[in-house]
Amino acid sequence: MASELPRITLVTPSLNQGEFLEETLDSVLSQGYPNLEYMVIDGGSTDASVEIIKRHSQHLRYWISEPDRGQSDALIKGFARATGEIMNWINADDLLRPGALALVASTWDKMHADLIIGEDQQFNVCVDQPVGRFRPAGYAHPECLRFWDGRFHYHQPPTFFSRRAYLATGGLRADLHYVMDYDLYCRMLALPDVQVSYLDQVLSAFRLHPAAKTARAKSRFLTELRSVSRPRWPVEWNAAGEQLAMDRHSAECSLFQAAQSLRSRDLRASGSALLAALRFAPLHAAGFALKRGWERRLG
Repeated sequence: MASELPRITLVTPSLNQGEFLEETLDSVLSQGYPNLEYMVIDGGSTDASVEIIKRHSQHLRYWISEPDRGQSDALIKGFARATGEIMNWINADDLLRPGALALVASTWDKMHADLIIGEDQQFNVCVDQPVGRFRPAGYAHPECLRFWDGRFHYHQPPTFFSRRAYLATGGLRADLHYVMDYDLYCRMLALPDVQVSYLDQVLSAFRLHPAAKTARAKSRFLTELRSVSRPRWPVEWNAAGEQLAMDRHSAECSLFQAAQSLRSRDLRASGSALLAALRFAPLHAAGFALKRGWERRLG
């Protein structure tokens, strides 16, 4: 019976995502999960989004379309209405895979983990033709603060969390636009007695497309990431060494973004990423660029 299953709250924030929104809504509602609380918070879209939402409104716990201050603000609005024991958000261009909510509920019944993390597949156009697969790792504090070493392998769509943990951390930060998920997970992982459960099954699908927010603003993503991590470093860490590693990683990521933007003939984005690399670690950025260029000539 529905009353015996844990209530799961999902929120979809959206702004002018009419191209993808219906597929996202269908992927959630077709789960057939009887104790689902699903909300859509639209930022005042001017495309077909509102008509799409209205077509599904009888299956939604709540929806609204009004101007907001961005994705984090929309999510905060939705989660303020949440009554589910388990929560997550699914962006308007991503999908849940069949049976995902039942798997999460089953895991919750066995262990009331504060974070339940599954796998995620990446796709371009057709979800049944994935081009990559994410496997979670390293959900631990304070190790999660070292985003540059690759051990904290996190992704938002397949990361479900308890409402208890969400409320205990104070929820999402409205001032973050790119790493609100990373910030939230780090604060949850710092809670005493936090429990984490991993699933070796795919729960979600992440759509790869050029208009995706993080694809368009890598340097701003890195700037926010650094601002979240740095103030929380434990006093026993070697701050100078960690700073150097973080700066070098940030510079290398920015250089890769500059090259990618240049290949797509986006000179403004390429120049911005190059300047970010020089700002993060000028000498390392110059040396790394020369090394990569030399390696290409050798190849």
